[in-house]
Amino acid sequence: MAELVNNSQSVDRQVSDLLKRAELSLKSAVDEDFLQRNDYLRKRFSDQHILEVFRLCLMRPAGHHWSPVYQALLLLFQAAFSESYKTSEVHFAKVGNYLIHRVRAGSKPVIYSFGVGNDVSFDVEAADLFGVPVFMYDPTPNVALFMNDYHGDQRLVFKNEGIYSRDSEVKLYTSDKVLNSSLYPIHGKDKHEIVRCRTLGDFLAENGHDHIDILKMDVEGVADDVLEQIMDETEIRPKQIVTEFEIKGIENPLTYLPRILALTQKLQDKGYMIFNQLLTRKATIELIIVHRSLYDEFDAEDPSGYLP
Repeated sequence: MAELVNNSQSVDRQVSDLLKRAELSLKSAVDEDFLQRNDYLRKRFSDQHILEVFRLCLMRPAGHHWSPVYQALLLLFQAAFSESYKTSEVHFAKVGNYLIHRVRAGSKPVIYSFGVGNDVSFDVEAADLFGVPVFMYDPTPNVALFMNDYHGDQRLVFKNEGIYSRDSEVKLYTSDKVLNSSLYPIHGKDKHEIVRCRTLGDFLAENGHDHIDILKMDVEGVADDVLEQIMDETEIRPKQIVTEFEIKGIENPLTYLPRILALTQKLQDKGYMIFNQLLTRKATIELIIVHRSLYDEFDAEDPSGYLP
């Protein structure tokens, strides 16, 4: 009995420590600028509105492992580091299956697309829209077979390699049900292949590029690792980054969300604005990360000179 009590007290302390860490990381995001920008919310929403959000979390759990508390925390973290793209909706438009910040017509953007799967609608539409090749990468063996259908298409420059925070051979966990794969066992099985992954800087050097205008990453769990490496170890500053964060520690997102908040604060310090496509209680957060220089040069009064 004493052992059970001690174990229970140990778990309580661990949960308490995690909650304290989460709360401290959220407090760091709520600075004077945040308070001024969002002061209007005090008048727009009542405590009753807030209670209704919590009731929604209780009534409609999102995902198999998300408790109501985790769902509420996920919403809090997203609210701390991102704005809805709808607050600046004229800046954004769909290309294929992705939302991007609009680009000046005739600017010939350099576009990199990591994570192809079995859907090239973004890549084909971007290539046709901007009149440039799209540099595409995916280390999944079956994706290479899929891309054989586009062999010789000069719009789509594909290599069967992946992006990571270092140049190495790594385990790539695959699934029998979907074409997507990941460096993390997100499919719940140990089935894997050994594949080559490289850093973004390696790919740019190989292709003779010194900048990126559009960086799209649908890389199933490693976007945070890649972005940390780019921001900490390189001078590469893509004009916009279209990506998603998968909450890898889904059983205990409290250990992962503070890291995401720290990364987004780092991105903001480097001049980026962060927009969410939709606040979500699920395990994937879809973001458009826009450098302020691109955002500020956009003429919202006359957007006719921009694509799409």
